[in-house]
Amino acid sequence: MEPVGYYSQQARADVRVDSAIAAAEYELRAVNSHHAATVVAIHSVLAEARFSPEVFVGDHASRTNRDHVEFAERAAIADLAVRLALSENTVRNFESQAATMMSRTPVTWEKFRWGEVSASNARTVAELAASLPDDGAGFAAFDAAVSDLASRLAPARFRALARKVREQVVSETADERHESRRAERRVLFEPDLDGMAWISAYLPAEVATPAMARLEAEAARLAGEPGETRTLPQLRADVLGEWMTGAGTAAAVGVRVGVLIPMMSLLGHSDQPASLDGYGPIDAETARALAGEASSIYRLLTDPVTGAILDIDEPAKYIPAGLRRMRQVIDQTCTFPGCGKRAVNCDLDHTIDRQFGGRTTFTNLSHLCRNHHRDKHMTRWKVTQDAAGRIEWTSPTGHVAAPDPPPF
Repeated sequence: MEPVGYYSQQARADVRVDSAIAAAEYELRAVNSHHAATVVAIHSVLAEARFSPEVFVGDHASRTNRDHVEFAERAAIADLAVRLALSENTVRNFESQAATMMSRTPVTWEKFRWGEVSASNARTVAELAASLPDDGAGFAAFDAAVSDLASRLAPARFRALARKVREQVVSETADERHESRRAERRVLFEPDLDGMAWISAYLPAEVATPAMARLEAEAARLAGEPGETRTLPQLRADVLGEWMTGAGTAAAVGVRVGVLIPMMSLLGHSDQPASLDGYGPIDAETARALAGEASSIYRLLTDPVTGAILDIDEPAKYIPAGLRRMRQVIDQTCTFPGCGKRAVNCDLDHTIDRQFGGRTTFTNLSHLCRNHHRDKHMTRWKVTQDAAGRIEWTSPTGHVAAPDPPPF
C-alpha cells in the first residue's frame, strides 16, 4: 500500500521538473539571443568605423580613402578585442558571421536573433554559407533547407546534415572546391598544460593519407623492437617529433630557445616552474636541461611580488644584439593586449620614436607584430612604457588596457 500523500508528492515533483525544464529552455533561448545581439553590436561598431574613420584614425581621415577605412576598421577590431577580452580573429569572425548571415541566410539569421538557433549552429550556417559561390544562386535554397534544422538539431548532427545541403546547392565542381580548400593548408601550434603542446596540420587528403600511413608503419616497426615499452600513440608522437626536428641526424636544425628560470630552480634548490619562450610554463628539470645547453645567460633581477624588472645584466659586447635578445625573452610575444604572435617574428619598436627623442634603451623598446606596429603609427591607439619596461595601451575610444602579467 502506497503511503498517504504519495501521489500528491509525485505530482508536485512532476511540476517542479516541468518548471525546471521550461526554465532551461527559456534561459538557453536567452543565451542564444544575447549572443546574436553581441554579434550585431560588433557588426554595428565596425560599420560605423568604416563610415566614420576619423573616430579611430584621426580628424584627417575620410571614408573615401581606402587606407583610412582599413586602419579604422583594424583599430576598431583591436578596441573591441581588448574591451571584450576576445581575440581579434574572434571579433573578425563575429563580424563576418553577421555580414554573411544577414546577406545570404536571412531566415536563419532572424531565428538566431530570436534565440531559436544556437551560437554553434549559427557559426556552422555562416561558415557554409560563406563557402557558397558569390553568384547567389544557392543562397535562398541553402537558407530554406537549413533554417528549420538549425533550430532543432544538436550541433554535430546539424553540421553533418548542413554539409550535405551545401553539397546539393553548390554549383562549383569538386575539383574547383578542392583547389579552393587546398589554398587554406596550414600548420597550427597550440600550447597545452604541463609542458605539452599540440601541433596540427590542415593538408590535402592526398598528402595527409600517405603521411599518416608512413607514420603508422614506422610506429608499428618500432613497436616490434625488443624491449620497446611505448604504446602505439606514444610511438607515433615520438616518431613525428623526431622527423620534424631531425633530432640525432645531420638534418637537425639548430634553434635559439629562451628560458626564464628562477635562480634557485637553476641551482637545483627549488622546483619553481620556468617559462619557455613562445610556450609558457615548463617544469624546472626540463628548464635546467635547456639552460645547460645555453651559449649565454643574462641575469634579470625582478620584484618577487609584482614581477617588475629591477636590474639587468647586459653583455659587455654587442649591446644592440644583447638588448634585442633580452627584450625578446621578456616580451615573448607582441606586446599589444591579447596578441600571441611570437616576439622573434615581430618588429622591435621604439615606444617613443627616435625622431621624437626616444632612446634605444630597454625601457623604450618593445616587440610589436607588423599589424599592431602599423596600427600604433597610423591610428589613435597610444602606447606608454613604465620604468620597468611594462606596456600600457589606450584605445581610440579611451579604454586603457592594463599591462599583461609578467611571464615569470
